[in-house]
Amino acid sequence: MTAVWRKTRRFVLHNVLHADDTPHRIALGLGLGIFVAFTPTVGVQMIIALALAALFRANKAVCVPMVWITNPVTIIPVYAMCYRLGALLLGRVTPDANNEVQTMVGPVVEAVKTGGFAAFLEWSFWSSLGSAFMKFGSELWVGCLLVAVVAGLLGYVASYWTVSSYRQRRRQRIERRARRRAARFAKAVPVRGTSA
Repeated sequence: MTAVWRKTRRFVLHNVLHADDTPHRIALGLGLGIFVAFTPTVGVQMIIALALAALFRANKAVCVPMVWITNPVTIIPVYAMCYRLGALLLGRVTPDANNEVQTMVGPVVEAVKTGGFAAFLEWSFWSSLGSAFMKFGSELWVGCLLVAVVAGLLGYVASYWTVSSYRQRRRQRIERRARRRAARFAKAVPVRGTSA
């Protein structure tokens, strides 16, 4: 767990906070990446994220890693939650909502159980996932888009504030150090013109 935390911290410090870009472009890249991560476009999310980042002139280095919020491990719970939200918003919640979610993710779970993570490399897995998305498409898209917009906006605001405040504190620290060094240097150097 500590190795994951260290890698995450290193990524945030070097790729986000110290990126040679404006806080707006960094935050926009992060927000767009989060937005795309929650859309049901598995398989082409990175391409979509890069295209949107190029279109809106956002930071691509921050955008692409955010897409992996939805990955082979998290895709089922995320899409199941989004499907339920979409069904609720469209008024299609039935007493069998749990069975519908099981029907939607059943082929995916079965493929992983039988073939392990190698199933993600097979066409049959993506085909069954695509048919499940088509069958439950409107509920899934409505739920996913709502979550994507809210999460993307929150990600933008939080990252803009974080990058701006971090850079301001860092600038103030550097200025304080420079003043302290100048003061020490002034004390160390004797004033000329006071010889006897």
